[in-house]
Order: sequence, then structure tokens, then C-alpha cells
Amino acid sequence: MRLLSLLPRILAIFLLILPGLVAISQPKLMQGCDFIMTFYPAGAMVASGHAADIYPPATATSFIDAPFNLYVHKLLTFLPKEYVAIYMYSPLVAAVFVPFSWLPATFALELWQTVSILALLLVSFMLAQKKRKEAFDYFFMMALFCPVFHTLLIGHLGIVLGLLPLAVGYCLWTQNRELSAGFVWGFLAFKPQFLPAALLVAGALVLSKRPKVAIGLSLGLASFVALSVLVLGPAIFSSWLHSLKMADTIFANPAYGFPEYMVVSLPAVLLQSFPHAMRASAKLPIYGLSAAIGLFTLWHSVKLLQPLRVLQTAPDAIAQVRAKALVMTLGLFVLPLVLPHYLFYDMCGMALFCAIAYKDFWSTEQAGVMRAVRRTMWWACNLFYLGFMFLTVKPLGQWYAFILVAFFGLLYYRVLRLNSVSVVSESPAAQLEVEK
Repeated sequence: MRLLSLLPRILAIFLLILPGLVAISQPKLMQGCDFIMTFYPAGAMVASGHAADIYPPATATSFIDAPFNLYVHKLLTFLPKEYVAIYMYSPLVAAVFVPFSWLPATFALELWQTVSILALLLVSFMLAQKKRKEAFDYFFMMALFCPVFHTLLIGHLGIVLGLLPLAVGYCLWTQNRELSAGFVWGFLAFKPQFLPAALLVAGALVLSKRPKVAIGLSLGLASFVALSVLVLGPAIFSSWLHSLKMADTIFANPAYGFPEYMVVSLPAVLLQSFPHAMRASAKLPIYGLSAAIGLFTLWHSVKLLQPLRVLQTAPDAIAQVRAKALVMTLGLFVLPLVLPHYLFYDMCGMALFCAIAYKDFWSTEQAGVMRAVRRTMWWACNLFYLGFMFLTVKPLGQWYAFILVAFFGLLYYRVLRLNSVSVVSESPAAQLEVEK
């Protein structure tokens, strides 16, 4: 029985080790992963003084003949010719990967995977408030979440430059350090897919006449821009902004071979259901629907946060903690419903919810709902991942992605129905946590 209870942790440890084993045993295959094909060469180009070639020229209409793609194919001799290397992140991200470019590609990937695992462990300890047993429970729970595993496998930046600042900002916010929380969240510009969750919190607080998070967020974004310009110059920063207009091309042009089933985004699924000739005209109503969902979420978040300005008692303090957790949860679950470019591995940010769902401050009823939502999310994402890894789902295209998007729509609705103030927890553990 003891061994049986340890099986989840054994599996989690195996999943943490497996990406490194794959990197070592399959170096040719792994040349096509995001780290080696995108971030590693971007760092190498900055280190060699060719940072200006990271982004396509202003007149470019394709990434295929862009200097970055040509450089990557020259650097990675085993990369299949049909692969198109594209770098769309900020120039500051490329600068982060300069030290990794000094190492051979495989060792650099191994190092980045290790840094990502350490960042995941740090997130777990922060969310557990340094309680060792709780921290490891969170850590292994996150390790068993397939978006986290996939992020480690392909060497993406979502854990280190996305989940980590997202969790740090959330922890600061729950400690009422609103200015600091906003400032940290400003650096989610490293991973823009997570930024709307922070913008939701900031916007709801502004409308509740509490602008500190928004001020901090503005300062953080300004610092990010200033660092980007300072490190690589205004011309390269401008080239990055100009290149963003080609973002839709990656998903719309079949020449890039991007798998449609990886784009777990309601706007993308709806847009891809139209013929190419009609997509430009379909954007307005589809993006309008996404904006309406976002505005509704903002309105609901304001409803959750506004009453907290006048609450002072200990039970009310519990309600404050719950309201913040609910707004953060809504900010995470709304992302697949509103963002046009939201991929499966971006769901590694949902690992934050894995910890939120198991906090002690929920009432008995709320805890049951949150943990059921967490389990449903876990199974939906993991089965979705196993499906596209081991089954032939390519013919389904965007409709395979729609299955997961629909699940998140249902989970989003379930979280919306929770009320943070009306049910006060009877748990002594919740009272003790608030007093701490």
C-alpha cells in the first residue's frame, strides 16, 4: 500500500527526468524543439552581433527567406528543410538566452530544462508559504500536468518567464503588496500570453478605486521597454513591434506546417473554420465575441472585488483571500476563450490554479467545486496531450483543439458561479492562514 501511494510521485519524478533523457538520446530529433530551433539561435545571433537579423525585414511577407530562418538552418545541420524557424518574442528574451548559446545545443537545452524545474519548485514553495510538505504536493501535482511536461520537453520559456512572474505577482497581491505585484506582472511581457490575466486583476482593481496594481504594472511594462531598448537598441525593438503584424501568418499559411490542433483558442478555432478568403472579414465578429467575454469577466471580477473595500472582520478577511483567488482563476480560465494565439504549452500557466484549488481558505462547498474543476482540467489537458502525441488527430485540425476549448468554457462557467463573500469558511485552518 505504501508503494501504491508513492506511485504518483514516482511518475512525476520520471516525467521531470524524461525530457532530459530525450534531449541526450535524441539530439538530431531535438533540433526541431522550440529551445534549439528558436531561443538558442536567437541568443547566438545576439552574441555574435547579428541581433538585427532576428526579425524579418520591414518589407518581408514571409519567414521562409528571412535571415533568421537561413541562419538556423546553417547552424542546425540536421534540421529538416521544411521546418521554418520563426522568432516572434521580444529582443530582451533573446538577450536572456545569450549565455546558453555559449554551450553546445544539447547541453544548453539540458541546462534550461533544469532551470525550469528549479523555477517550478520555487513557485511551489512560494504558493505553499514555505511549508515543505504542501510545497512538494504542489510540485508533484504540477509535474504531472502535461502542459508543464511538454514545456520542459520542448524547452519553452513558459515556466521560467511566464509561470514564475505570474505566481510571484499573485503571492505579492495576496499579501496586499499591490504596487510590487503589479511591477512584477509587468515583466509578463516576456510571455505575453499570460499578461491578460494580470491586466484583468489590474483593471478590476482600478474600477474598484484601487489603482496600485495598475500603477505597478505600468511601471513594470515601462521598465521592460526601457531594458529592451537599453540592451539591444531602439531599432531592434522597433523591428520586433513591426514583425508582430505577421503573427497571424504563422497559423494561416500552410507552408509553415503549424499543427492547428495545438492552438487551443476559441478565436483561432472559429477563424480556422472559415475558408482562407473569408478569414479577414470574419475577424471582426470573432474578435468582438472574445472582447465581449473579456469585458464580462472584467465586470464579474469588479463585482467580486468591490465589496472588499469595506470589509474589516476576520471572516471578511477570508472573503478577501477567496475573492483574489477567484479573480486570478478567472484570469487564467478566460485566456483560451479570448486570446487568438494561445497554444497548448501556454497552459503551463494553469499550474498556478493547481495550488489555488487546494488552499485551506475555501469553504467546504467551494473547496469541493474548485478541486473538481482542477481534476477535470487535469484529465482534459492530459488526455488531450496523449491524444495528439499517440493518435492521428491531424485530420481533425482545429476541431480537435475545440474539444479542449469547450472544456475550458464549461470550467470557466463553473468558476463564475462561485461566490467569494457569501459563504464564510468554518475551517480553523482557513482562519489560521488568514491570521498569519
